[in-house]
Amino acid sequence: CRRRRSTRGLEAGERIGRGHVAGDAIASRRRRRADKILLLLSHSLLTDYPRRAHFEFYRANPRPFYSVTFELDATRLRERLADEGAPVYAGLCWHFHRALQALDAFRVRLLGEDLVLYDALQMGLTVPAPRRTFTFATFVWEPEWSRFAAGARAVLAKASERIDLSGGAAPDFAYYTTLPKVPFLGFTHVPLADPTAGQPETAFGRIDERQGRFVVPVGVQVNHLFVDGGDLGDLFEAAQSSFANPG
Repeated sequence: CRRRRSTRGLEAGERIGRGHVAGDAIASRRRRRADKILLLLSHSLLTDYPRRAHFEFYRANPRPFYSVTFELDATRLRERLADEGAPVYAGLCWHFHRALQALDAFRVRLLGEDLVLYDALQMGLTVPAPRRTFTFATFVWEPEWSRFAAGARAVLAKASERIDLSGGAAPDFAYYTTLPKVPFLGFTHVPLADPTAGQPETAFGRIDERQGRFVVPVGVQVNHLFVDGGDLGDLFEAAQSSFANPG
């Protein structure tokens, strides 16, 4: 892989660092912000992509998206979230996202005619909005659960104040939603408008107790240009491990 930095990220970093800064504390905050922007937009160019033939094969299909539904044992995660008083939805998303973005296949995207591997993915969540609608909330990936959880409730509450469906269009996203009252057995997401888009879409259903354990249905939609069945098997195993080892 050859390292490539997004020009958009570099320009943002240059704007942040330009000019005289009054005080070390302000300068430090701005450097951290610039570093965060660069992290989100950095990616590697895949010059020897092993799935190139499969990518081209599915690229000819106008509807290359497909879905899978499975259950995860959420017993330990549910207990941990209850002990901490953390939002269950945010906890499900963070622990699933930790597993998903650890797997390369879910971070591959098409930029122009280049296949690239993103370093990290942002999280785009649907949350309730006024008048029984929904809106989008964006979370920058935070690898420490305690830090993510500390601000999650405020971010969700702020996003719920109004309807804003303009966010989350960047390629370095994974999308999440929840149907907390529905114990679904199968779930199909609305396909993304761009048939070459690679953002994974994940839905969580109702958490039910079964023989002393708590299980949650999960519906995942991916693009066959980038993700095969073996990758989904890896995701299932990684997500179950993440749920079993919260935090």
